[in-house]
Amino acid sequence: MDQVSFDRYNLEEELFMSQSQRTAYFDNAKFLLMILVVFSHLLQPFIGDQKFYHDLYYFIFTFHMPAFVFLAGYFAKPLKKGHKLRELMKKFLLPYVFFQVFYTVYYWLIGLRESLKIQLLNPQWALWFLLSMFFWQLSLLIFQKMSKKQAILLSIGLSIFAGYVPFLNQVLTLQRTFVFLPFFIIGFYFPKNEMRFLLKPKIRTISLLFLPIIYTFIAFFHGMNKYMVFGSKPYDDYLSYPLFGGPLRAVFFVIGLMGIIGFLSLVPREHLFFTKWGKNTLLVYLLQGIFIKGLRALAITDLNLSVLGFVTLVLASVLLTILLASRPIRFLYARFERGLSFVLLGFLLLMLTL
Repeated sequence: MDQVSFDRYNLEEELFMSQSQRTAYFDNAKFLLMILVVFSHLLQPFIGDQKFYHDLYYFIFTFHMPAFVFLAGYFAKPLKKGHKLRELMKKFLLPYVFFQVFYTVYYWLIGLRESLKIQLLNPQWALWFLLSMFFWQLSLLIFQKMSKKQAILLSIGLSIFAGYVPFLNQVLTLQRTFVFLPFFIIGFYFPKNEMRFLLKPKIRTISLLFLPIIYTFIAFFHGMNKYMVFGSKPYDDYLSYPLFGGPLRAVFFVIGLMGIIGFLSLVPREHLFFTKWGKNTLLVYLLQGIFIKGLRALAITDLNLSVLGFVTLVLASVLLTILLASRPIRFLYARFERGLSFVLLGFLLLMLTL
């Protein structure tokens, strides 16, 4: 999510956006998306307080992770057999195992878990993204050999069909991996000289209508099971009529695409004061649980959320994202990351002695 490369652009695009503008555009997009991720996690305990909170929460979920996955695919490079496997394991699996152990211990210490039993096959909370990223990148060994049309259609078919398979659930985040796979593949095959198309004034104006349309859909279709936006379980686990899960997932897939287009059309392309923080969004994603779950352990989330409280959540989301994306945090994590394998070994040995 944070590896940005623009070598696939051609010279014609220099007439539209400079190198710095392209870099700023995607960093801006990632920073704004991460604020939405943090905010939605802070808002979740309060969605029963008011209908607006409920609708806003599910509205954000229709597009914020699809957009992140799309951008991950957009910057993914073709995978050579055996060449990048070790790199992928180091980049995604090693941090996953460490943070899985870390959060297991942390949640136990703050009273959110009853035991210290480590379950590496069931990702803690937001850690599913690391595992899915590993599988999505690995899947390019197959998809990159196909035509764009074949790859996208196959990924959509797998996404819809996966919901009918009972054993594709939260174990190894397999269900989510399949559910969000099309967004990754579409991002991978998205023409690198077509992103400018979304930023043309006329297209931007039309695209901006997508977000209000999605919010209206979420707000007025009360009877629809909105758990579909999470993509973590097979249809049988949350739908009264699982047979209709496929068509419903297809609807939410279209909504996700509309949300991606609408959101990316809103993103400024200029280098702004927050642009620099967009480079460290994966780090924010990994560390946010320390604060958000800590607040839940303090039972602060049991309070009713007033208008002032809502505004406070928005500000807290922005400030927390800035803090975790800041240079000092990145510097500390970079130093720590170098010895991650040794730290992980120490954690595992500690667990064996408890």
